[in-house]
Amino acid sequence: MDVASILSGKKGILIPVALGLLAILLTFQYIRQKEKALMLRGQAVPVLVAKKDIPRLTRIDETLVALKRVPKEFKQPGALDAVKDAMNQVTTAPILKGEQILGTKLVPPGVDTGLAIKVPKGMRAVTVATSSVTGVAGLIKPGNYVDVLGTFEFGDGKKSDQKAYTIFQNVLVLAVNQDLGPASQVAGALTMAQRRSKRGGGGGLQAALGALRPRGGTVTLALTPEQAQGLVLCQQTGRITLTLRSLFGAGQVKAMPPANLQSVLGIQEKVIFQPRPWHEIRGTQTR
Repeated sequence: MDVASILSGKKGILIPVALGLLAILLTFQYIRQKEKALMLRGQAVPVLVAKKDIPRLTRIDETLVALKRVPKEFKQPGALDAVKDAMNQVTTAPILKGEQILGTKLVPPGVDTGLAIKVPKGMRAVTVATSSVTGVAGLIKPGNYVDVLGTFEFGDGKKSDQKAYTIFQNVLVLAVNQDLGPASQVAGALTMAQRRSKRGGGGGLQAALGALRPRGGTVTLALTPEQAQGLVLCQQTGRITLTLRSLFGAGQVKAMPPANLQSVLGIQEKVIFQPRPWHEIRGTQTR
C-alpha cells in the first residue's frame, strides 16, 4: 500500500470524526443554554402578597402583606418585592388573599382616597380655622405636631381679664386645607388637571399645581373624642392659636399654667379692656 492511499484513508476517517465532534460540541452548548434559561425561569424571587383579603380604600401596613418567594416566571409585571414599597399606600381595588401586590393597585393618600385612612385608631379629625397669625404663617405641614392654645375673655367687659391656656399638647396635624401630605400633593394636582381636561377647562396642570402653594385657611388635627368635644367648645367661646413643635422635641409634654396680663407683665393692676379692631372674614381668609 503506497503513502497516498494511507493518507487518503486517514482523511476519510478524520473528517467524519471532526464533524461528529463539532456536532457534539454544538449540541452541548445548546443544552447548556437551555439549562441556563430553565434555571433562570425557575429561579425563586421575592414578591409581596396579601396575607388576607384587603378591601378597596384600605391603608396598607405590615399586618396585611408579606414577602413570598416564587419562580421568576410566575412574578406578575408590576408586582412589588419589598414591604416598604407598599407601606401607607391605599388600595384602589380589592386584593384577595395570596394575590400579588401590584403597584398599579396602590396610590398615596390624597383627597380622592379620603382623610379617614389617615386618622389614627380611636381618634377623631377636627378642623381649626386659622389665619396667617394663628396658623404660624401657613408653615404648618401635614405630619407636624402642634400645641393648641386658647385665649379667653373673662369679666364684665369694663376690665380686661384675658387668660391664655395651653389646651392640648403634641397634637398630630392630619391635613392643612385639603393637603394630606407630600405624597398626596402631586397625585391631587394630577387628578385636578385630569378633571379640568375632561371638562374642557383651561389651565390644566398649571392651574392644579397652583393649588399646592401654601395659604391660610384650616388645619385638621387628630384628637381623642373628649379632646375634640373640648376644642369645639373652645372655638366657639375663645380664640384658638396653634404653635408649631420642633421635630427634635416631639412627644414632650410640659405642665403649663394659664397666663394672664398680670402674670406676663408682672403687675397686679387690672388692664383696661381694649376691644379688638373690626375685621372682615371672607371664606377662609381674614382681613
